[in-house]
Amino acid sequence: MQQANNKIYAINKHSYETARDLLVIKVVPEKMLLYQAEFFMQLREVEKVLPSSVQSEIKQDLQKLWNNEALEIVNITNALDRGGRVPLPLAGHYEGVYVKVGSNKYFSSCLQRVMTPEYQKQCATGAKVKVPGECNFCKIPSNCITWCKTELFDLTKLEPAPPVPTMGSGILEDGGYFDPPESPPSRDYFPDYIVTLIVPLIIAILLCLLLAYIMYGRREGV
Repeated sequence: MQQANNKIYAINKHSYETARDLLVIKVVPEKMLLYQAEFFMQLREVEKVLPSSVQSEIKQDLQKLWNNEALEIVNITNALDRGGRVPLPLAGHYEGVYVKVGSNKYFSSCLQRVMTPEYQKQCATGAKVKVPGECNFCKIPSNCITWCKTELFDLTKLEPAPPVPTMGSGILEDGGYFDPPESPPSRDYFPDYIVTLIVPLIIAILLCLLLAYIMYGRREGV
């Protein structure tokens, strides 16, 4: 485990008061949860979900939905980071959050409905599909999920990572005799020279003669 200490300073722009706090970040080895599910809660905002007490309430409702008490919150994402729209500044309008939880226990029968063709067909129509009655366990209205935005992740079915390449000696193997390619054929650049320099020079001389004729030969009284 690694630990890093960071000092955070805050300044009040109106009163110019300052505050200082010490933030301790501990890095621990990642705990792999084989089965994960992500839920969208439309009546939540990410700032109000960060307190541990609110996360405990959300976890309790999801434990009933999963029929599993050994759940851990893996990630919380603001819906605006997923392309969501900024809500109107009115009461009853929220940004919405995505909450991902994980466990080493397989999905409940309610969650397994997400993998059925009927679920895919209903949600593909774009209509608002409600959570089935026997699967609706949210006691707090803010914790109710949007059924068609539920995703399941079975990490046991992921392809294994490619093996780490082995370090060699750094010396290229003998590939035999190297036969360099033949020199390219010679090229005549004189036509390019004529097109690039001679032709513009001739045009410039003709324009100068035409301008001299107009200035001197076409003057009034001449």
